[in-house]
Amino acid sequence: MRDHDARYMKGIDLIAAFVLAIGGVCWGSVGLFGVNPVEVVFGTMSLLSRLIYAIFGVAALYEIFFYRVIQRRWECSPWPLETERSPA
Repeated sequence: MRDHDARYMKGIDLIAAFVLAIGGVCWGSVGLFGVNPVEVVFGTMSLLSRLIYAIFGVAALYEIFFYRVIQRRWECSPWPLETERSPA
């Protein structure tokens, strides 16, 4: 059962990372080109565009608050590594 839960949560992690990446690309296009793809496709502050922004925000909060849990789930070492730190 635990293996199934871990695979399920890894799927959630991937979805959140994908949504966060898409949100970053959207905001990058706003900053670089002055074009908001969400508003172009769904309209300026329509219900659907606000839902898209909320999904971006939820994905970002998930990644922020569960950063360490996600690292352990994927068996990643925390950053910065102890060997990368400069001596005091």
